[in-house]
Amino acid sequence: MKHNQLRALVAIAEHGSLRAAARTLCLSQPALTKAIREFEQDLGVPLVARNARGAQLTPFGRAIYARAKLILAEMQHAREDVYRLSGMEGGVVSCAVTPLMSLKYLPRAIRTFRQRMSTTRLSVQEGFLTQAMAGVRDGTLDFAIAIVDEEKITGEFQFRPLLEAELIISARKGHPLAQARSIFDLGSAEWMLNTTPESLGRVLQDYFVSVGAAAPRVAVECSSFSASFSLSFNSDLLSCCPKSFLEAAWFNDRVIALPVEERLPRVAVGIISRRDALNTAACDYLIDCFDEAVASVPPF
Repeated sequence: MKHNQLRALVAIAEHGSLRAAARTLCLSQPALTKAIREFEQDLGVPLVARNARGAQLTPFGRAIYARAKLILAEMQHAREDVYRLSGMEGGVVSCAVTPLMSLKYLPRAIRTFRQRMSTTRLSVQEGFLTQAMAGVRDGTLDFAIAIVDEEKITGEFQFRPLLEAELIISARKGHPLAQARSIFDLGSAEWMLNTTPESLGRVLQDYFVSVGAAAPRVAVECSSFSASFSLSFNSDLLSCCPKSFLEAAWFNDRVIALPVEERLPRVAVGIISRRDALNTAACDYLIDCFDEAVASVPPF
């Protein structure tokens, strides 16, 4: 397997046509086709199927695709380590973080990181665990910081806890249920939640059911922080968020926490990475910067 062959396979998988893949790699289409043909000859199986809709990977190609992405990511990491040791500029660290980390800890972590590694480019995405895990798995992301149930983490990943966050039920100021004293008073409410596995919405749903309350009736499934914030203060939809969001003036000017007497569950937030990953020095340092940021900011 050669580097150019792996890049060609990954580009075809991600762009769905030979022409688009060649354009992405700055190759001619014949050169791309030659790389794939030689790859297929080396393995003795077809990797790419061409049809009227473009080009798709065969089952053999799909079996190689995930490993190809990992190999390319590790090769890039090796290149970045050499660059840094030789004093050259370059390198990228990619991560996904939850809105909680973005709002409360990200600025400090980034500021500390850039004081020491100003030539390393950072790629930061907003991502919930289920969205980020695919990127961590295939090497597109170096790590993710997300809400995690450690007992559900499979052996291919490792977990590094950072903090626990307390949850609140949020609503716009002036909401008809603004004075609700119990979750049992919320049966008529409509909710906006993200209910993917490991999400705050799923945690809240499971908690309601565990104490005998009716599960929140989800009217809007939402995994976008900006959309959920807008809907929170422009509608009567209830939602759920970390209590620390109330520390932000732009948030608590518009949104309140319902004064329910029940103590809502706390959620664990931590760093997920591949167990077999060989992190660059820059990646390890960024993780340390998040650790320091969490330790330096007062608890909830």
